[in-house]
Amino acid sequence: MSRVDTVTAATEAPARKPPFRVKAPADPGFAALRRAARAALVIPLTFGFSVLVLRESQAVIFVVFGCFALLVMSDFGGLRPPRALAYLAATLVGAILVAVGTIFSSITVVAAAGMLVLGFVIAFSRVFGGYVAAAQTGMLLSYVLAVSIPAAPSAVPARVGGWALAGIVSTLAGTLLWPRFEQVTLRKRAAEAARAVADLVEKMRSTSNVVDGAGVRNARDAEQAARRDYAATSKRPAGPTRRDRAFVELLIELQRIVDIIERPFQQSNSANRPALPEGDRLAARVVAALRASGEALTGGSPPDIRALEDARDRHRTALDQWAQRELQAGRPSDQVLAGLDVDHTLRVVGYLTIAVATNAVIAAGGDPEIDPSLPVSAPRLGGITGVTVRIKRTISSHLEPTSTVMQNSLRVAIGLAIAVIIARMLGLSHAFWVVLGTLQVLRSSALGTGRTTLQALAGNVIGVAIGGIFAAVAGNHPAIMWVALPIAVFTAAYAATAVGFVASQAAFTINLIVIFNLISPSGWQVGLVRIEDIAVGAAISVVVGLLLWPRGVRRELGRSIASFYVTVGHYLEMAFDRVLGFERAGGLAPVRSRAIQARNRAGEAFDAFLNEKSASPLDPETAGFLLSAGTQAMLAADLLDVIGSRSGYQAGSCPDGAQQLNGQVRVLLAQMRHYSDELVLKNQEEDPGRVSVDILRGAALQCLEGWRSNERAGRGAMAVVMASEWIQNLARLEEDLAEPVSRAAAAARTPWWR
Repeated sequence: MSRVDTVTAATEAPARKPPFRVKAPADPGFAALRRAARAALVIPLTFGFSVLVLRESQAVIFVVFGCFALLVMSDFGGLRPPRALAYLAATLVGAILVAVGTIFSSITVVAAAGMLVLGFVIAFSRVFGGYVAAAQTGMLLSYVLAVSIPAAPSAVPARVGGWALAGIVSTLAGTLLWPRFEQVTLRKRAAEAARAVADLVEKMRSTSNVVDGAGVRNARDAEQAARRDYAATSKRPAGPTRRDRAFVELLIELQRIVDIIERPFQQSNSANRPALPEGDRLAARVVAALRASGEALTGGSPPDIRALEDARDRHRTALDQWAQRELQAGRPSDQVLAGLDVDHTLRVVGYLTIAVATNAVIAAGGDPEIDPSLPVSAPRLGGITGVTVRIKRTISSHLEPTSTVMQNSLRVAIGLAIAVIIARMLGLSHAFWVVLGTLQVLRSSALGTGRTTLQALAGNVIGVAIGGIFAAVAGNHPAIMWVALPIAVFTAAYAATAVGFVASQAAFTINLIVIFNLISPSGWQVGLVRIEDIAVGAAISVVVGLLLWPRGVRRELGRSIASFYVTVGHYLEMAFDRVLGFERAGGLAPVRSRAIQARNRAGEAFDAFLNEKSASPLDPETAGFLLSAGTQAMLAADLLDVIGSRSGYQAGSCPDGAQQLNGQVRVLLAQMRHYSDELVLKNQEEDPGRVSVDILRGAALQCLEGWRSNERAGRGAMAVVMASEWIQNLARLEEDLAEPVSRAAAAARTPWWR
């Protein structure tokens, strides 16, 4: 080693930081840059055509804001054919809303009532995700614009014509100019996650279930990256179609696989491991199916689901035969039980992989062709019937007083309706800015709305200062204004998604000053009018935020997760009853359906919680774990359903063991109800206690001993063993939940202004 190397290694000098460094805005895939460049090219040309050629004052505003609504606020993604259809559909719906808004605009009460109803419907529609969610703001703007500028019904043709022109231009621009295919990116991310999980399963099998920390981290990072990209994509596949639903379930199942491997039923016991060749073949089939699922998502061949299902059945049979042989050979029952525990994690992963593979085939547009043995998470119905059923279920899931979607939709609808009334009563010249200001600053909590109000006012003051100076200098030179228009449009469109709210408000105000001075020169005064209107709209938002659920989603997140726990508890109770032989009247399907609805409500509340982007006494990791714990409990119920219903394992031949487990199930469910009560700040009853591992093991060992002397008692003994394993796993989960539930309850008690 040279002297220079020695000095460098011993005393490495810190890197010098430049005195001034500009951080580039976050813009994955240059989506914001593409959107802004597209708008900067198309909007000035369309605006110029409408001003200089059409010369129709009623149409100009709708041309400009229609382009903004469709190209900037909506900006539909996806492949070109569905993207074009989405633009055309939004153009048609927007044209209808423009016509309705114009007809309603002459009577204030009717205008406000229409705003209330349509505002609620449009805001609520975001629950369907996909193109419907992407179009939400643009569709609201179309009605707001029409209803806030009073006009006679005779103005409808000109206004609708302006919107239609904007729609045609936006459709061509959105499909031909620098499109970004988010759906392709999402599928690639999901495929990468599937391959990372396959590597983790392969490592798990080779190390006898010893948890590989690096492998878990890699798989966790991959599946979380896929879910983050999904959550951040406004055009994400979350709609009612079978393919969209399957993609959502696929991401959930990948997360579940990582969860169960990270917390296996048996860490390691090579001495007791059955070491069955059927187990090795099952593991190989699982790995192959996961990798093939990733390939299917990106256009490759589908996984062989039937082969995986057959391997799982053979492993189940071989495992039963192994246990019987070992018991009859005189092996201690506790060693046999330990061996069964080792392979149980693989069996759970195998079932989840069937679900992943099935959903991957459906998401890729294929048909898994394994009905009626589809995994419970896979959407069964296709075509119009399936879409109709999923639309109905989605609406019924969120038409609940405690639903975050319901509350946010009401908050938006009432706020906009009040804004329409006040703007009309005050006779403000640009009344639509008042309503638009209300829409821009209204958030899911009073604190968030107040903070956004200050940011909006600050941004508009900055925009008026900059735009006013420019208007004063260039006001008498239209050519300079026309040159500045593309720059202003680009800045407003780019800042809206890539920079920040203050910057976007400033840029949008500058853009409006330029546009309105080109329509009718008014200098910098138009900026003052905008500040006045934004202030009125923001004040309305603050009042609405204070009166309607001021705590925001923080309290409702706890309530929705508590409801999720209650419904999952009912599902678990019936599933355990079926396996243990205490089944009551009624099937599991309706109970599971209610649990899915509760899970969806909790998921929407969690998404809203993350989107608040404000300081909160509850951190996102804790909230995410609370939701994940519910999905883990639901997984247990799903697998118990498979064990008891499809595989026919029931504890009838070991009634004493089943009775002992039943008592522990009651303790388990009582603890889940305890957590649910704590989340909703309900007075707590006496601590229900903890599950006894000794009782669970004793019951399982008792049933295995009974099998030793009675060959026909095997399925009953295995039912008790598997139920015992799930009770232990859920009990561990409940222990981990104690602190997160306590933190969530403390956050719910925190005043809304903190």
